[in-house]
Amino acid sequence: MRAADPQKNKRKTKMAVRKAVLKQLADYFAKKGQMMSPAEYKANDDAPIRFMVAKRPFGSWSRMQQMIEVNFPKQWAVANKLPLSEPAPQPAAAVKAKAKETS
Repeated sequence: MRAADPQKNKRKTKMAVRKAVLKQLADYFAKKGQMMSPAEYKANDDAPIRFMVAKRPFGSWSRMQQMIEVNFPKQWAVANKLPLSEPAPQPAAAVKAKAKETS
């Protein structure tokens, strides 16, 4: 029987922490209605977590913002005052298939 890989458990824990921090920050920025710079975030007294705790799992503030954009697109849109995206249009193959069925 193989021993459990301690690195694998460490990675899972790190990813869980990263996801939890990302969710808190995404919700906070959506509530505030803007993505903040590090200076703006530090100046706010109602931040959900300290700046260094927020930045540490990602390595940089811009990396954290990129991950919010990818993982939490709704909060990203609200924070950046973007219109919420509509469902993607059907692929051309599906449209052609429907056209053949009606013909």
